[in-house]
Amino acid sequence: MEATVDIGGNAYTLASDDNYLANMGASFEPETVKLLKILAHGVALDVGANIGCTALAMAQVCDVVHAFEPSPSTYHYLAMNTAVASNIKTHNVGLGAEQGESELTFSPDNRSGGFVSNQMQASAGHTIETITIRTMDQMVRSAGLSSVDFVKMDVEGFEVSVIRGAPETLRRFRPTFVMEMNHWCLNAFQRMSVPDFLDVMRAAFPVLYAVQGNTYADLHNPDYSYIVMYRHILQGQYATLVGTFDAARLSMFSSLYSHGID
Repeated sequence: MEATVDIGGNAYTLASDDNYLANMGASFEPETVKLLKILAHGVALDVGANIGCTALAMAQVCDVVHAFEPSPSTYHYLAMNTAVASNIKTHNVGLGAEQGESELTFSPDNRSGGFVSNQMQASAGHTIETITIRTMDQMVRSAGLSSVDFVKMDVEGFEVSVIRGAPETLRRFRPTFVMEMNHWCLNAFQRMSVPDFLDVMRAAFPVLYAVQGNTYADLHNPDYSYIVMYRHILQGQYATLVGTFDAARLSMFSSLYSHGID
């Protein structure tokens, strides 16, 4: 199907073969787009690009966006939908801890929920595709990037593997990340608890915030971290994390969002 969708104030005609567009409505995730427009800049990576909505949002404020989508069939729609933006470069690979091949599993009516099924077998009725995995460090080197300023990461529980494949990129370029925290995907697909996930992210990022609406909580603060975990697991809140290496880079974000638990 095709649909015209507002992304950051611009209308795009997008195509897909699942229910994603039908369920989206007239606008793509306004809160996500707001956050991307505040934080994304320069050279950006879209890790888990799906059919291209976040890449199109980032392309409005970034010099170049490298969009990574491992599913061969989903990549077809990504390349088609982002062809209108000359500063989006698409890559039909997934990012992980090491290079190789794996499997991606998704429901035919929801491509956006595709997960790397290296630890969990699919249930009946799901589509399984063989995918190529490379590390972020490998892809940054092969693309000849002299900077990486921003990374959006939404990979259905595979976030820790992406981080473990990016030590050189994080050390050299110290990019700001916006990423998903999804306790169902972490638990079911990667057999990882939310506390373990947050321990990895706190070790990677000296500044780590959880965002809910127009508020954010400092995840290096044990009291805030506990409340975030409780509300995320039981109430589905605080699904978005922001990680960076210097709080000064988040000055605009901090001026628009309030610190504390709502």
